[in-house]
Amino acid sequence: MKKTYYLLLFVLMMSASAKAQTGWITQNLDEKLSVKFPAQPQKTTKNGFDFYTVREPDSMAYSVAVLDYKVVLHLDSAALAPMKDNQQFADQLRAGIASKKTNYTFGDITIGKWNTYATYSMSASENINKNTLLIQMILIGSKMYSLSCRIPANMTTKKNEVFFGSVGILK
Repeated sequence: MKKTYYLLLFVLMMSASAKAQTGWITQNLDEKLSVKFPAQPQKTTKNGFDFYTVREPDSMAYSVAVLDYKVVLHLDSAALAPMKDNQQFADQLRAGIASKKTNYTFGDITIGKWNTYATYSMSASENINKNTLLIQMILIGSKMYSLSCRIPANMTTKKNEVFFGSVGILK
């Protein structure tokens, strides 16, 4: 009985360590939030957005866009507060992204919560290559953090779960 228990414990420990992702790099997006990437992300700034991107050899792509509504649209957290849990606001977010990514067909957007902050989740399918695009957005104050992961067609992976699950609040 004892041997069976230790064998089971050993197998569980080995499977847990096999699932652990090593080599992921924590990137502080600003003073509020961090996220882990599988490699050092490239940062670019364009039209008031900060973008962090990583493209892997297997065609997986990870990105984060940070938008400050206060800077871009002059909307502070007080102005956003009554809108953040409204489906119409979420639908406008979806429509805005879909208008920029016309080669994708988007599903519905879902409003949720993460650490008391409003979140918005959706997925899309690329019309030609059938790649999957997963998007998770988090609204903190006047900043929108939009995390996305592009998964090539016919690829099965859990890396997107590691990426989305790695978001952390900085103190």
